[in-house]
Amino acid sequence: MKNIKICLVSDTVFDINGVSRFTQDFSKQALKFEKDFVVLTSTKKVPEEEFENIININPIFRMKMPFYKSLDLVFPNFFKIKEEIKRLNPDLLHISTPGTVGLSALICAKLLKIPVVGIYHTDFPAYLYKNTKKSFVKKGTIKFLKFFYSPYKALFCRSEEYFKTLKEQLNFEDEELYLLKAGIDIKSFDSSFKDNSIWEKYKVDKSRFKVLYVGRVSLEKNVHKLLAFWQKAELKNSQLILVGDKELKEQISDPTITYLGKRRGEELSKIYASSDCFIFPSTTDTLGQVVMEALSSGLPAIVTNKGGPKTFVTEKFGYILDINSFDEVKKALEELSKKDEKYYQKSKKAYEYMRDKSISHSFLDFWQKNEEILSRLKA
Repeated sequence: MKNIKICLVSDTVFDINGVSRFTQDFSKQALKFEKDFVVLTSTKKVPEEEFENIININPIFRMKMPFYKSLDLVFPNFFKIKEEIKRLNPDLLHISTPGTVGLSALICAKLLKIPVVGIYHTDFPAYLYKNTKKSFVKKGTIKFLKFFYSPYKALFCRSEEYFKTLKEQLNFEDEELYLLKAGIDIKSFDSSFKDNSIWEKYKVDKSRFKVLYVGRVSLEKNVHKLLAFWQKAELKNSQLILVGDKELKEQISDPTITYLGKRRGEELSKIYASSDCFIFPSTTDTLGQVVMEALSSGLPAIVTNKGGPKTFVTEKFGYILDINSFDEVKKALEELSKKDEKYYQKSKKAYEYMRDKSISHSFLDFWQKNEEILSRLKA
């Protein structure tokens, strides 16, 4: 087969979230392995670094996304998007987000007769239900997604946990579903970044047991439950560190809770490696990239028994528990805070587990599967 050409379209590329980091990492890997891979987006946000294979088409209008204030909802220039896709003439058009940019690309693909595949990054029905508590919102979202994904020839998912959901809710067949092999930039998330002096900057006592959470400080991530449990548990000599966009309305005034806001780059790498354990209360993530970043930094991880992270976290290096159970959460934190031999074994196993989960392995596996998809479509 000739070298294939892929154009990936996403509504979120320059934001601070797992989807954006994943997209940027794949863009770098494409350049590294000299693959014909271009990312197309539409945003007014400015990237921290330039990417020669990411094309940004200036949107006509933007506003804050409802229920996700750190993201923009844009009105893209449809004709420029169509012109760019036509110029690129990809063999496959990957659409990784069902937003306005993704929808524009979907229409373009139909007009230009380009086969569409995609990546299912977010469980939007569960996400919106978490924020609204309205069953009709969840049902409406499923109907929209069923319409949106109906032209797709294949769909990647970041964990097998969601294969059943995609078959039941969106009517995909087994042969149309592909696992997107887990992988992160393990060079950027490593225990070698440990630097306890950083806690002086944040006025955190470095002798305290530091429990880290990275992600949106929001309702659908169950951070409100984490905060309530933390204050109720009254753990001795422990500090909860929150990193990410804060969307919860309640004020954080507990001296044992430190909110650091957005952090990125080497500073984020140091925060990971200098913490003691990681907790991720979300039940709606299809993978949980931040969990992998924590494991790669040598942190034992506490995750929930629903969602993507439970598919790769084991008792060897973490805990899988019911986020609604205060006793389970408290017990896991108390056991880890002892920092005994069991703790250090979990830390070691977490680090070792991630050594073969590089973003390079993930990208090359992704590319091979796309070649298989294209062969199947041409057969």
